[in-house]
Parts: sequence; C-alpha cells; structure tokens
Amino acid sequence: MIDWDTILDEAETLAEQLASRNVDLSEAEGVLKYLVYKRYDSSAVSKYLSYMSESPPPRSHRSLMHFRNLKHIWDGWETNLRDRNKARAWGWAVRVARSRKGGRE
Repeated sequence: MIDWDTILDEAETLAEQLASRNVDLSEAEGVLKYLVYKRYDSSAVSKYLSYMSESPPPRSHRSLMHFRNLKHIWDGWETNLRDRNKARAWGWAVRVARSRKGGRE
C-alpha cells in the first residue's frame, strides 16, 4: 500500500533542501531516472553521486557544486521509504521545487 501522506511530507522536506542548496532541478530529475534505472538501488545512486561530485561532466564548475549538493541531500535523507515509494517522494520533491521556482528549469 502506498503511504501518500509520508511520501508527500518527505517530498516537501526534500523540496526545501533542493531549493535551499540551489540544486539544478534537471540534475535532481536525473537522479530519479538513475534510481529507477538501477531498480531502486539507493546505494547505486549514492555511488553515482559520489563519482559525479568528484568527476562531473566537463560542462562547468557549477555541475560539480550541484552534484555535491545532491549527494549531501541524498546521503542525509533518513527515510523509511523504500524502492518505488522513495522514488515517488524524490520525484514529487523535484516537482514541488520546480513549481515554487516558477516552472521548468
């Protein structure tokens, strides 16, 4: 059973963190896609973010900051949500943060 109250509460908290750390929401959405691709393996996402926070694509110095901030948020996220529900919360957090920012980033 899906516990939407918990999912939305966690999404709200995450959205605040994404906004306060000024994370690129497209990169945050990419974390969600990677989580689904890895079949909801949270440790794989953490490893991915570790790698990307040390060796981001050669786009800009800002990418390094975004990935470090995403890693900080991801690794600090203490939740009882698992698998799809964790992905749902992350996805809703990105949507909430995006809507507060005024649309797509």
